[in-house]
Amino acid sequence: MFFERVVREDALLAGALPMIRIAVIGAGPSGLATVIALMRRFHRPFEAWMIDAGDAPGAFGDGPAGKAFTTEPARDLSVFPDRPDDFSRWLKDGFLADGAVAALRGPQDMHVPRALFRDYVMARFGEALARRKDVRLRTLCGVAHRIDGEGERVRIGFGDGETAVFDHVFVATGFGVVQREAASWDEAVVAAARLVQQERPSPLTLIGNGPRLAAILLDLRARGFFGAIHIASASGGLPQPHGRTHDGVRFGEPPAGRSLRDAFRYIRQECSIAEARDGGQWQTVVDAASARLSVVWRNLPQAERNQYRRHLLRLHRHFSIRIAGDIHRRLMAEFETGRTRFVRPRDLKPAGENTIDCREVPSAHALAGMLGCDVAALSVDDCGHLLRHGEPLQGLSIVGAIASGLRPGPFVFAETVRQVYRSVLSAPLSGLARVSRG
Repeated sequence: MFFERVVREDALLAGALPMIRIAVIGAGPSGLATVIALMRRFHRPFEAWMIDAGDAPGAFGDGPAGKAFTTEPARDLSVFPDRPDDFSRWLKDGFLADGAVAALRGPQDMHVPRALFRDYVMARFGEALARRKDVRLRTLCGVAHRIDGEGERVRIGFGDGETAVFDHVFVATGFGVVQREAASWDEAVVAAARLVQQERPSPLTLIGNGPRLAAILLDLRARGFFGAIHIASASGGLPQPHGRTHDGVRFGEPPAGRSLRDAFRYIRQECSIAEARDGGQWQTVVDAASARLSVVWRNLPQAERNQYRRHLLRLHRHFSIRIAGDIHRRLMAEFETGRTRFVRPRDLKPAGENTIDCREVPSAHALAGMLGCDVAALSVDDCGHLLRHGEPLQGLSIVGAIASGLRPGPFVFAETVRQVYRSVLSAPLSGLARVSRG
């Protein structure tokens, strides 16, 4: 276990109140949003540990990944649920106020380099920290291998055998539990450079079907790699472009039944009605349907939830996560060249050095392994409480992409931010905290 740095060691304690100890596992956008929410809504001295296996806070915007465009438009990337246009305003005030871009397209519709989104998140993070002199913040480079309850507290066991105890733990690891993003980018660049040196190179194979794969594919071409690329995608397709906002799509009351079949019959029927009535694109209708599915989810028993997780979750994710229209057009043009084509995953030879894992799948099994329990016993509610056999686990919240391994969403950042704030507001931090809901 290695302490990377202490951001503030000399936090001022308010009176004689004890400092509550909180861990946030994950230092990407979800983890940073969680700490920002804590600093805005949890009004008691606390020490927060930001724990990540390899990245410092904000590292998601470093390197070639930082040049890739955000998968979501600026209107969906605010870290404040009560100010959904905050990122758009930040862009307009800081970069677009005097430029022609603002006149051609409003900042709320723009997809920007991830490094720019990182700068925004870190700016809001720094502002929140500057207002909280009673907060101590540590960043820690370490792999969390075990999470165990210890009375009303939670113990985290690290890969080197050391442990630490916290009053509350927020797991916000995104997709990093399975395959870290930086590893996908680095391995792809190294493999391409190796293949260029070969007289008869084999194809470079990228496994996945999400935005990460799309960004890596286009980056390799931009670097001048013209060799054959095979895409091994279980769905046989790539992410689709965004549709119109789904705010105007209206749905009827969800069924009172407790069957997954009834739930999807309702969703399918309402999608057909909305498509005919509102003339919406299929992406718009799917987005609206996903929001309704979260309501239906509350009535489903655990057995039905496990059916969804095993058979429908991967497909639901594929149709819910989108990319910018410009990026989608570039991908289609790339496939038309014939240099890039799809292959069936079962046709792959044993994975070798020219096969790169670009999948973005939150692993419910990895989470269950850290907890030492069967994944079929786990679920997550709307507030991020982790439940085992329907009972909440004390001191533990699951937020962001990792939560979508057990439930329908959150699939997009705006949903993650709303879930993070619900989680912070409902966290029973020893029953001692005064939480602001303003």
